[in-house]
Amino acid sequence: MNRLKQLQRSSLALCCTLLFACESTDLNAAPTSKAHTSETQATSLTVTTWNTEHLAYPLTDGCRPRSSEELARLKAYVESLDSDIVGLQEVASVEAVQQLFPKKDWTVYLSERPDNEPYTCRDSGANSTQQKVAFAVRNNQKVVGSKSLSEFALDRRGLRYGLELTIDTPSGNMTLLNVHMKSGCFVDDYTRSDTDACQTLAKQVVFLDQWVEQKESQKTPYMILGDFNHRLSAPYNKLTRTLSNNSDNSASNLYNTTEDLIGCHPYYPAPIDHIFVGNMPESGLEFNAKTHHYENMEPDAMLSDHCATSVEIAQQQFSLDNSVKWQTQSAEYRFLTTSVYNRATEALKKVEPANNWVVVMDVDETVLDNSAYQVGLNLTGKGYSPATWEQWVVSEKAVLVPGVKQFIDAVLSKGGKLGLVTNRGRHLDKHTWANLKALGIPVSTENTCLLGRVDEDKSAIDGASIKNDKDLRRQQISNGTASCFHPTKGRHTDFPKQSIVMQVGDNIEDFSGVLQEHADVNNLVEQKYQLFLLPNPMYGSW
Repeated sequence: MNRLKQLQRSSLALCCTLLFACESTDLNAAPTSKAHTSETQATSLTVTTWNTEHLAYPLTDGCRPRSSEELARLKAYVESLDSDIVGLQEVASVEAVQQLFPKKDWTVYLSERPDNEPYTCRDSGANSTQQKVAFAVRNNQKVVGSKSLSEFALDRRGLRYGLELTIDTPSGNMTLLNVHMKSGCFVDDYTRSDTDACQTLAKQVVFLDQWVEQKESQKTPYMILGDFNHRLSAPYNKLTRTLSNNSDNSASNLYNTTEDLIGCHPYYPAPIDHIFVGNMPESGLEFNAKTHHYENMEPDAMLSDHCATSVEIAQQQFSLDNSVKWQTQSAEYRFLTTSVYNRATEALKKVEPANNWVVVMDVDETVLDNSAYQVGLNLTGKGYSPATWEQWVVSEKAVLVPGVKQFIDAVLSKGGKLGLVTNRGRHLDKHTWANLKALGIPVSTENTCLLGRVDEDKSAIDGASIKNDKDLRRQQISNGTASCFHPTKGRHTDFPKQSIVMQVGDNIEDFSGVLQEHADVNNLVEQKYQLFLLPNPMYGSW
């Protein structure tokens, strides 16, 4: 495996927010399901909603009897969905669902609504079958639990329960709610209609909105999908506005992934089947919504009066910046850093032995290579933030800059000491220390003074003796007042006065008294045995 692939693997593991890798289980599943132990990893999750129109068992029963030929077409249609989780409406039983979603591949979760008394079907004259909601979940998904929400039925015959499903993802649990709302209310503002359908819908909306607000407060990802029997695509729709605003007047994170789709039925172009998401990451994900048409879209030939609608939640595909690509892929980078450290090692031979001498070094991109962090940002479409940087430092996953270990070994074997002056926060020193130790750098409290940055380093800048935010710490190392990191005591001031013989960094301000905008490059070049600058195209004071 080449270095870039290693970096991509490690950085994505740390920085990608929502990768849907799942391990199967049959918790709370239908009694006929079985547990699966295979584990898969993917960078996308496809969720579908589909009103199957009176899916019965046997298939020839009920208000929408189907032939064996239609069953074959329905099975082929399910395969074409290429979905991981399918929320279903108007299904009679687990057995009805398993005709299309066989238990060798899928686990079925059915709403616990009690059966209603059948009625006489208008067209066929047969007895009706049950209309319940269900989830069909591929067996490679890890389901934490499922729960029927009876409140959506309002204690009324014929209304459907909601069905909640919680799945496990590497970033935590995500909850999906499957609904089949009251039909017949197709006005933009259901609160202004006195029809029974709209008044019933209004009562269901109370529970739906409460569910959304609860998930909003929990700050965990959620989805709502199903047959809303309501035209929610328009931003002025009352129900859409109700769900999109929390009771404290703050905007919710709810987003209708299917708002740009057109209904598939030739007679009803305004869609009523929708998939909403909420509390998803603000960046790094893309939502690809799709309506799945039947081979024959003549109204009388459609396999159901609703088409399936899906959304693929996928990691956005981003490329590496040229600077990151150069540092992680080029031979030139490794050549340059190794050459700089070879020259610095040669320069050590000119150092006259003394009791207390020190080489002051920056840490990031000088000793520790953090390009995996930059790769992770690039591939997830994110920029630097203090929070993600701290997470990276705490992970202790940085590697060594090519050539640095041999140089540090040479310094210590010659009797010198290290002054590691880093702009990482001082509270992170323990992680920097542990990272260095894990990489074989023989740091100890006797040979190394590690100094993370504190507020005083900035406030002490006076434009005279202290010009940049590392000058104070360099002076403290020189005069023996540095508060160096100690792995058990926290800090110590036992590091004696030192003579700084060499400075190594990747930024011009890693040198004493130098600022980016006022640097005298010619003067710095003349100090070729004392100052050594490494390449860093990814970030800096420039």
